[in-house]
Amino acid sequence: MKISYCTNCHNRLWQLEQTIEHNLSFTKVGEIELYVLAYNDETIEPYLMEHYSNHIADGRLVVKTHDDIKPYSFGYVKNLSHLLGQGRVLFNLDSDNYIDGVDKALITLQDGEILVTSMSYLKDGRGGRIGVTRNTFNQLNGYLDNQRRPDDDDFVFRAMQMGKRLKHAECTKIPISNSL
Repeated sequence: MKISYCTNCHNRLWQLEQTIEHNLSFTKVGEIELYVLAYNDETIEPYLMEHYSNHIADGRLVVKTHDDIKPYSFGYVKNLSHLLGQGRVLFNLDSDNYIDGVDKALITLQDGEILVTSMSYLKDGRGGRIGVTRNTFNQLNGYLDNQRRPDDDDFVFRAMQMGKRLKHAECTKIPISNSL
C-alpha cells in the first residue's frame, strides 16, 4: 500500500455522507486506501457497509468501529487511525474535508517532508489535511494530545523543529461546515 487517507469520525456521519463519494474516487485497489475510524460511533460502519460494500471488499475502503471509555480527543484518535492505515504515506483527512490537490503530491512525498495545504488557514481546513511518511509519523511519535496548542499545529511545528521541509499542495474545495 502506498497511501492511506486516515479519517476519524465521531458523531459526524452527516459530514462523511457528503465527502465520502468524492474521496473514494481517489482510491486505487492495492495502492491507495481510505481508512475510516468510527470512534465511539455505531452509525458509521453500518452505513458504509450498506452503501460502499464493493469498496470495502476490494480494500479501497477500510472501516473500523473503535469503542473506548476514553472521551474523544483529537490527537489520540488521529494516532489510532494513522497506526491502522497500511500506507507508506499517511494523510490525515478529517471527515469534513475533501481530497483535493494533494493526491499527486503524496505520491512523491519523501521522509524529510510534511505536506500541508496552501489556502487561507481560516477556511481551508488545512489542519484536517496533513501528509507525512510513516517514518516521519513514527519519528514524531504521532500527534500529541495536549492543551499547549491545537494538535495539527503542534504536529507541523514539531516536524519543522526536527528539520522536516514543508511541501504545499493547493486545494480549492472548501470543507463541510462543522455546524448543522
